[in-house]
Amino acid sequence: MSADSSNHYSLGAPSLDTEDDQRSEFRLTGRATVSLQLEAPDLDEDDPGKTIVCHTQDLSSSGVRVKSLEPVPVGALLPLSVRFEGDQIAYQLTGEVVWIESRDDGYYWIVGVKILKSDDTSFVEWVEAVAKVMAED
Repeated sequence: MSADSSNHYSLGAPSLDTEDDQRSEFRLTGRATVSLQLEAPDLDEDDPGKTIVCHTQDLSSSGVRVKSLEPVPVGALLPLSVRFEGDQIAYQLTGEVVWIESRDDGYYWIVGVKILKSDDTSFVEWVEAVAKVMAED
């Protein structure tokens, strides 16, 4: 992660004010771009698949909370890409949608995605990048 990226984030305490909130670690608040791949491309049929671009409300090494303009199915295992604001690196990860809440009568949704450890992704680099930003805060 570039040194400039840390200036865009601040450290927040774990949320303990709702029963449903299961976060147990500190979260970074700031804007990162998250691409969620909802449908894989089918190269045999020239189908590009479906990817939506969201922005974070907060994040940690174990999850992201994003604002989405469309609903995402709870329980879905999705490839995702996260790019910190001001950084060129995109972390390729796998996530599980663990919750979703409709806001403004369905105009947008807040989606909680748990980052899953996987050898086929940039999970280790992701954890190191988040730890670095938290240490600099």
